[in-house]
Amino acid sequence: MKKSTDSWYKNRTWNGDIDTRFEKQLRYTRNPIHKAEYLLTQGTLLLENANQNIQEVGQVLLSRLIEDLPTEHSPILTAQEKLGDYFFKIKNYEKAAEYYKVVTEYCVQQHSRTNTSLITDLKWAESIFYMNLVEQFEKAYQLVQQYPKNLLQTPAQKFYYAELGALLCERMYKKTEAIDFAREAVELSAIK
Repeated sequence: MKKSTDSWYKNRTWNGDIDTRFEKQLRYTRNPIHKAEYLLTQGTLLLENANQNIQEVGQVLLSRLIEDLPTEHSPILTAQEKLGDYFFKIKNYEKAAEYYKVVTEYCVQQHSRTNTSLITDLKWAESIFYMNLVEQFEKAYQLVQQYPKNLLQTPAQKFYYAELGALLCERMYKKTEAIDFAREAVELSAIK
């Protein structure tokens, strides 16, 4: 059985042979947007591997994309959010917040959330919450308050928003707002 031609950048594991083949194919790629997409795809897949050493290879590939191809804004934005998600998952909330902040600020500057999950600002607020940075809770609260709720498309996203708002408000002693967010979350959980 012949392998598909795009399998060289869709590996779910990593070793010396795969690395050699990947780097060789990447060198043949002249178009920067294609090179960025290959690094993004391969790096993201490796972040999902259970082996920490392979996850680190994924981090390196996404970092290469960000550093080596600075004009490829769309893949860079996606890579930064993927790195934020990765660090959030391993409970490195500080590093996650750094990536989410960069993505959110870029989106605000561009007046566009294209190439993001649409909720990066909420993820940034959640990172601040889990870091327990009381002095930044007001910033996190503003991120939640200013979030355009019409972008929340699924019940899960709406619940995430309401729960995050309730948690933040409760920690900030904004009891009325906390109750409102919590009520919304409870109503959404009944739908699920």
